[in-house]
Amino acid sequence: MSKHQGRKGRWTKVDAKTHTSALGGVHYRQDAWYAWLAYRVRESSRIAGELPAWVDYARWLGPFKRPRNAMVELEREATILRNRHGDEVQIGSEMV
Repeated sequence: MSKHQGRKGRWTKVDAKTHTSALGGVHYRQDAWYAWLAYRVRESSRIAGELPAWVDYARWLGPFKRPRNAMVELEREATILRNRHGDEVQIGSEMV
């Protein structure tokens, strides 16, 4: 059996201009679609003996012509971050 989950299962339509998922949100503004990506990365301290600290990042991805394109790009960026940082990154709802 396949473990694939379709886009309709991953994304929730809030209203005509907003879609959300566990990774973030997609919003329609200024005649285009944008994806909001919020994440944090655990970075080691430059000072010897200090514990690693979480550093927060947030950015808009876009503009896109369709909401699907923004959704795909948000998922792609999340995959890139997870591949790059492994367990040292938290994305979207993981941050809570």
